[in-house]
Amino acid sequence: MDILTQEQLLLNAQAKFDALKKKIWEDSQAGIRIDQEERTTFAELQTIGLMLLQGFAAGAGVGDEGTQVTRGERTLRRSDELHEKVYRSVFGTFSIWRWVYAAGPKKKIEYVPTDARLGLPRGECSYVLEDWQQRLCVKETFAEGVDGLGAILGVAMSVETAEAMNRRLAEYAEPFRLQQPAPPAAMEETFVVATADGTSVPMHRADRTTAPSAEAGTRQGSTRRAYVGAVYFIEPFVREPQDVWNELFRDQAAARRPHPQGKRLWAEMAARDATWSSGSEAVFIEMAIDVQTRDPDRQRTLVCVMDGEQTLWDLQQEWLGRSVEILDLFHALERIREVSKIVQPQDKERQDVWVSDQLRDLLTGRVETVLRRWRRLAREAERGKRWSKDNQETVTEAIGYFSNNRHRMQYDEYLSKGYPIGSGIAEGTCRNLVKDRMDCTGMHWRLPGARAMLKTRAIYLNGEWDDFIEYRIQREQATLYQTAA
Repeated sequence: MDILTQEQLLLNAQAKFDALKKKIWEDSQAGIRIDQEERTTFAELQTIGLMLLQGFAAGAGVGDEGTQVTRGERTLRRSDELHEKVYRSVFGTFSIWRWVYAAGPKKKIEYVPTDARLGLPRGECSYVLEDWQQRLCVKETFAEGVDGLGAILGVAMSVETAEAMNRRLAEYAEPFRLQQPAPPAAMEETFVVATADGTSVPMHRADRTTAPSAEAGTRQGSTRRAYVGAVYFIEPFVREPQDVWNELFRDQAAARRPHPQGKRLWAEMAARDATWSSGSEAVFIEMAIDVQTRDPDRQRTLVCVMDGEQTLWDLQQEWLGRSVEILDLFHALERIREVSKIVQPQDKERQDVWVSDQLRDLLTGRVETVLRRWRRLAREAERGKRWSKDNQETVTEAIGYFSNNRHRMQYDEYLSKGYPIGSGIAEGTCRNLVKDRMDCTGMHWRLPGARAMLKTRAIYLNGEWDDFIEYRIQREQATLYQTAA
């Protein structure tokens, strides 16, 4: 086989570049349209880039350190012939031929000097190609990501390769998150807020477990539950109950509303061999670690805002037990609207007035008043047989929901202290992190792929992708070559 030297490869690249310069001058005189020139120039530059990268790799040589080398206490022997390493870069694919060392013929290769010198990845795809491909794949379907990068670079990659690439990346997600420093807090009086929620992901038949749930909109056996969590700083925002009422019923935007700072997201779906029954505990463990990192001396007020799912509140008690517990106001408002359609079934205007009155009572700390009123209405309706069985059950469930969460519904107190009373970040995270990427038409995830996508997409949405990719490279290089890249 003919192996070109570094000098030959660089001279070839120089000749190609000189030819490109000449072509550009000739095309400018021939009246070529600029977009046509742009496309052809980009393709030519890719070819030149491939030549230059081959020249760079050739500079590392073929790694001949003699017929045998000593590594630690082991003596390794050089292979009888050069071995090929396929390298798929953003410029194109080429082969790197080099000597490899092993304990003997047909033994595991233990040392490859050229690979170590160049810092080659474990697989064929370059770290840059992997980075660019996965940036697209965490945002859109694997097929769209593969097609998109292929259309730009002309690289051919299968969907299966991109999926496997994502699963390998996800193996580094957990250790990466554990070594992340806490984001800086803007003010000493800033609160730490934790919130979590769950949503369904359509799964392949072999990985479906979720029981049917009307609230989650899932059919028996069609989905698996994914949980998301978020922790962030936020400044106090003191308001009166009337301010919130005006926002909801008069479309008055709140002035000076503070924005979350240093927000970090997590998402998980339990593995088959997990010790917890769902991904929710994993998410709470992650949030507890993050809260401890942000506030190691427990000097800040910790607030936990969620809906009424008891599983989540049980985990809050276990992992974030010191937090102020707040039931998301908007979930309470949903219950009020459901009951209003039963209490005032014929008149939309009266429904709105009734909803407004109930919410005003909640905002002013009169949750017991609301409960007494609803219980009285339920008793009267039952005696007069005015409601259907379904309607009676709806009101009974709403009463139970408020009764079980009454200690989390002291909204007048929360507002006076500037606490957040809505879990919109958790709701939005479920939609943005999970639904927008993993619940598209025709999708059916396998469990390893679903868990990998949840992890890598969370890192991307956290704005930590570049740091994550560099961390992954450093860790793999240390494993392959016992040294950092």
